[in-house]
Amino acid sequence: MLNRGGRAREGGFEVLAPVLERMLSGLKLEERFASAKATELWDERVGPEVKRRTRAVGVRDGELLVEVRGSVWMGHLSVLRQQIMDDINERLPIEARLRAIRLTPMRGREEGGFESDAR
Repeated sequence: MLNRGGRAREGGFEVLAPVLERMLSGLKLEERFASAKATELWDERVGPEVKRRTRAVGVRDGELLVEVRGSVWMGHLSVLRQQIMDDINERLPIEARLRAIRLTPMRGREEGGFESDAR
C-alpha cells in the first residue's frame, strides 16, 4: 500500500516484474514446453506405420507416456524403446531430455482412424 507521500509502506505492494519472474521461474514453463516437444518428436521418429498404432500422450517427470494399440506393437516397441528415446533426446535441450518411455495399452474406442492390424 502507498502512504500519502506515494511511497510503499511495509507489508505493502511489491514491484510486479520481480514477482512475476519468480512465479514463472517456479513453474518451469520453458522446460515443460521443451518436454512437450517430445510428443511431437515421437511421431517424427517412429514413422507413419507406428504412428497409426500409437499416441504420445504427454510427458511427466521426464517420462514420455505412449499409448499403443495391440500387444504385437507393444512388444515391438518395447524392443525399440531405448533407441527411440536416444533419438528423441538428441533433439531436445538437456534440461528437457527424457529419462524413460512408458508404453501403455490404448484405451477405449477413441483411436479413430487406425487401420486394422490384420494385413
